[in-house]
Amino acid sequence: MGQIWLERLLRWNAKIQKLLVGRYARMDQLNNTLMKISLILLLLNLFLPTSIAFWLAVVLLIWINYRFFSKRIYPRSNENTRYVANMQQLKKKFNNIKQRVYARKTYTFFKCPNCKQQLRAPKGKGKIKVNCSTCKEQFTKTV
Repeated sequence: MGQIWLERLLRWNAKIQKLLVGRYARMDQLNNTLMKISLILLLLNLFLPTSIAFWLAVVLLIWINYRFFSKRIYPRSNENTRYVANMQQLKKKFNNIKQRVYARKTYTFFKCPNCKQQLRAPKGKGKIKVNCSTCKEQFTKTV
C-alpha cells in the first residue's frame, strides 16, 4: 500500500516539474510581499462590510500566479530587482528620518542652497560658515 502511494507521489512530482520547466517558478521577495498583502486583505475582509478587500486580494493572488507561471523569466527577475532596489531606498529614507529624530536635540538639519544636499550642524553655535561636502559651496547659516 505504501509503495503505491509513493509511486503516485513521484509521478505527480514529475508532472509538476515538467509543467514548471522554462517558467519563472520562484517565490521571490516581490511574490512574498504580494502574498503577505493578500493574506492581510483577506483577514481585513472579515471585518469590513464590503468585499473590496477580498477582490483586491484575489487580484494580487492572480498576479502572483501570473508571475510564478510566466515563461518570461528575465522580465520577472527585473521586476523583483526593481522592487528590492525601491525597498532599499525606502528603508534608507526611513533610517535617515529615524536618525534625524534621535539627533534633533543636538543638531540642526538644513539643505545646501546649491545642490540640495542634506547637512547638519550642532545647535547653539550661532552664525557659522558651512562648506558643503558635495559641491564645495560656502555659505553662512544661523544654527
